[in-house]
Amino acid sequence: EEDVQHVYEIFEKKIMEILSRFAEPKPYVVETIQKLREMGLKIGSTTGYTDEMMAVVVPGAKAKGYEPDCWFSPDAVGKCGRPYPYMIFKNMEALKPQDVSRVMKVGDTVSDIKEGKNAGMVSVGIIEGSSVLGLTQAEYEGLSKEEKEAANKKAAETYFAVGADYVVQDIRGVLELVSC
Repeated sequence: EEDVQHVYEIFEKKIMEILSRFAEPKPYVVETIQKLREMGLKIGSTTGYTDEMMAVVVPGAKAKGYEPDCWFSPDAVGKCGRPYPYMIFKNMEALKPQDVSRVMKVGDTVSDIKEGKNAGMVSVGIIEGSSVLGLTQAEYEGLSKEEKEAANKKAAETYFAVGADYVVQDIRGVLELVSC
């Protein structure tokens, strides 16, 4: 256990050294969030990062056009992050939806999907830019059409296997789901 803690401390220190370079919103996020807001929706976020890490990421993302209405890290819920549903519940408490059946969890990791399902809500997996896909944007764009199709199919299968209700190519796909 001591070794694991030591490795984690080194890992966290290294992340903090480079984190400011990784606050760029993924493609289509800023535009999609703007459209969702125009529809009257609020945006809550959950993260695997600590509050200390978010103190670096949040201002960088805001400067580039992305700012959720609220966000919660595992620090806010007794270190019980994903797949526990508690960060989602904190978002709902802060955003005060009148009908929780209209809350949707959208994410790009298996843990996001499990978090949403554990909270009892519709969960949507995003393929492009996901940890499930496991490729940088440049690597993904460098794939042939057939390679992209195979990678997309595998990612979708992974999401559905853990309970995703929907899978979208990128965040723009959420717009079609909320307008249904």
